[in-house]
Amino acid sequence: MARKSSFVVLGTGTMGTGMAHSLLREGHEVTVWNRNLDRTHPLAEQGAKVAATPDAAVRAARVFVTMLADGDATEAVARQALTATTSEHIWVQMATVGIAATERLAKLAEEAGVAFVDAPVLGTREPAERGELIVLASAPVNVREPCEPLFDAVGKRTLWVGETPGAGQRVKLVVNTWLLGVVGALAEALAVADALDVDPSLLFEAVRDGPLDLPYARAKGEEMMEHKYPTAFSVRMAAKDGRLIEEATNTAGRKVPIVADVRRALERSAELGHADDDIAALYEALITQ
Repeated sequence: MARKSSFVVLGTGTMGTGMAHSLLREGHEVTVWNRNLDRTHPLAEQGAKVAATPDAAVRAARVFVTMLADGDATEAVARQALTATTSEHIWVQMATVGIAATERLAKLAEEAGVAFVDAPVLGTREPAERGELIVLASAPVNVREPCEPLFDAVGKRTLWVGETPGAGQRVKLVVNTWLLGVVGALAEALAVADALDVDPSLLFEAVRDGPLDLPYARAKGEEMMEHKYPTAFSVRMAAKDGRLIEEATNTAGRKVPIVADVRRALERSAELGHADDDIAALYEALITQ
């Protein structure tokens, strides 16, 4: 039987809510905080405790999670939370915030005397709710054990990729480069079908049961063909991740022209009103010239 623990989740947006739900389902005690307290009400109904401020929240458990929109938001909330921490606390940073922001956040944790775990995740809303995320974690070996019940609840697999902050973010940026490329190429293929008056479903029939037949591409393709984009990974957040990839690779002296093109298409899609729709909505930017 899994060991029951107490955890704090700071940020109950799409992913934070799903993760908190998974923790509650596994019988853990969960305290949540969100800037908009209305977003915590469904979790409170499931048994979560709701804290009024980040510092009040972290007093409830040794291990606290941040799952916020970006590095700046995470830093602002962490500065409040760290006023109430002790040397026993472990900060598990699970949002995709990039390498530079992770280095800043790890420095904050060091100054506060708090252990820091860099653990971005692979997956979207539904995997978060089902506890089926992939956790890309990096931290010293001596702080890993208290994180195991957390990772076991929210994920189906934990991949320890290093001991220093930023190792998890690096792997996540590599994976998201592949993700943006797949969705961008798919959207362009369907845009070409539209331009050439080809039934787009023939693309999926042509590749069916072959090495190019990707279940994820089929799911996103259906959304594009129907022009319906229920949000799993939003255009806004995908564009943010594209910028993080460009920032990291530019710092390393490399260019990522495919990512840059997809990021621009995502930003165009946002301008068309699809910022909070699923990433598949970048298709609208390609057919609306």
